[in-house]
Amino acid sequence: MTRKTGSILNYLFAALSLTFGIIYLTRSSFMPYHGAALAIEWNEVEQNTRYLILGLMRAVGGGFIVSATAIIFLQYKFSADKLKWIPSLILIIGIIIESTTIYATLIIRLNTPGNPPVSIAIVGLILLTAGYILNQKSLYVEVK
Repeated sequence: MTRKTGSILNYLFAALSLTFGIIYLTRSSFMPYHGAALAIEWNEVEQNTRYLILGLMRAVGGGFIVSATAIIFLQYKFSADKLKWIPSLILIIGIIIESTTIYATLIIRLNTPGNPPVSIAIVGLILLTAGYILNQKSLYVEVK
């Protein structure tokens, strides 16, 4: 059960990252909290600034998608082969994407009227950490 729960938690984390990646990659305007941070609507943003914001959103979206894809692949590989190094690599990839996300969203939340989803990133960290712990435990649980 420990092994399955660890896998599920890491797959949930990856699904969350993949969802945000797709949203950031496909939106045609900034996120609602971006507008609140700037105190203007999308149509009021100068055209070159729009391209800059969309470019940055595409880059962030790509980061989310690549980390989600890597975690899905690694968790699948771990479930099949139980290689000891995989849980640590999943944790490292997840911590990098989530800690930079928390840092970026806190900059917005603490310095602007914008209200980005910091709590979702924190939930992601919790999923990731619990998945790591359970994957580690599954290395030492005898298969019956």
